Amino acid sequence: MRKIFTDFPITDEFILQGIDAKHVLRVLRYDVGDTVMVTDCTGNTYACEIVESDGVVARLQPLKHISSKKASSGVVVLAVGLLKNDKFDWVIQKGTELGVDVIVPIQMEHCVVKLNDNRQSNKLNRWRRIAIEAAKQCGRDDIPIVDEIATWDKLCIDYKDYHFLVPYERETRPLRDVIPAFRQGNIVVCIGPEGGFSLSEIDVVKSMVGATYSVSLGTRILRAETAALATLAIIMYERGL
Repeated sequence: MRKIFTDFPITDEFILQGIDAKHVLRVLRYDVGDTVMVTDCTGNTYACEIVESDGVVARLQPLKHISSKKASSGVVVLAVGLLKNDKFDWVIQKGTELGVDVIVPIQMEHCVVKLNDNRQSNKLNRWRRIAIEAAKQCGRDDIPIVDEIATWDKLCIDYKDYHFLVPYERETRPLRDVIPAFRQGNIVVCIGPEGGFSLSEIDVVKSMVGATYSVSLGTRILRAETAALATLAIIMYERGL
């Protein structure tokens, strides 16, 4: 059963309106007496009954607490260089399904995509909608943060106290050798764009972030979006998520 999210804690009856009400009442065709799964801003999920509806807005009554957001072993950030076409949309969707906490789009030296302020705003709005829809579809108890587009230097400054995992095509050390450092704690998984990391970007992260681990993902050359999801899936498996 698909769920919806509220931006307030659920303590008693509440009103559902706007896009979520339209989806529940018109698309899913729910009516008075039907039950909807709703997750509030604290990560608590409730089975809620529609007790009143005029076809545009609905009043819901929480019936049963279903689940709470699981205790975290640390924040998982996925930082990916901007990708062409709809590839970043796919990364947002699948990263959300895999359980990432934060997604940071990065404008990097070898990015083919260059976004002006207006296009950045449009893209961010789209990516955040995709994250919300993916969270609803996969039954998460939260929605990942899709952060503002950042530079590589800013990423390194903002998360300098995290452990950085950097899959890099010129590296020979296998990912499995550094897995223990990423089983818990706050981490950043860094994926370059189609053109890969520049030498200067590798130098920057190693000089600015003390806990930087550059690794190889194997003998085959992976597309950026494949590398992002393959690495994230391995890390989430190791963290029991």
